[in-house]
Amino acid sequence: MPQITPAHLRRADDMCRRRLAREVNGGKRRANRTGDMRFAVSNRVEADARLAQTEFGVPRLEAFVEPHELEPEQRALYRAAKYGYVEMFGDDPARIVELPFRTEMPDSGVELSSNIGLAAEMAGDRRQLRKLVVGAPRSSRLFDDIDLRVALVRTEEWAPDRLEIVAVDVIEQRRVPVKVADLGAARAEARDWIAARVVRVLELASDPRPRAGRDCQGCAFISGCSVHSG
Repeated sequence: MPQITPAHLRRADDMCRRRLAREVNGGKRRANRTGDMRFAVSNRVEADARLAQTEFGVPRLEAFVEPHELEPEQRALYRAAKYGYVEMFGDDPARIVELPFRTEMPDSGVELSSNIGLAAEMAGDRRQLRKLVVGAPRSSRLFDDIDLRVALVRTEEWAPDRLEIVAVDVIEQRRVPVKVADLGAARAEARDWIAARVVRVLELASDPRPRAGRDCQGCAFISGCSVHSG
């Protein structure tokens, strides 16, 4: 199935059509170490946070093992992030469970593909989705409307009746609860909006003409691109 991410839903109209088409349709990708490094710290913090609460309880600090394979600046950021996570969730007993990375949308013929955060099962049958950010400008939103719609659709099986969502910046110690007044109605709206937006994304991806611009930075498909040939 074509893979649709929140980034595609958010900015497909402005993307290079060649990059969009290849990302959506799973074309052969060239390794992009620069792109991977952007997420090396946040991915490691999130992976260790899962290990810190594999069993019900508060986060275990010893589960956060410093990643010596990273650069010194990245390790310093990791240390600040792990202490930030424990500070923000240290009093919240929970068990972190693994959610699938993809969710099928059969009516649209696509899969939603993204990391939506940590799925925490708490006392009293509470379900809490924790979206972690490792350092963000104060002016930026930690969780926007598209993040919310994707999260609502992708957590429906795991948290059908009760869902809390919290976005946190573990460096800036910023915590933003995301309010959902009517979970059922919000999920219905999210499914309808995403389905309509997917139609537009697939339409754009069907015409894979390249366009030089900001999408060239970090693109995994520059090799063979006519804009950069010759």
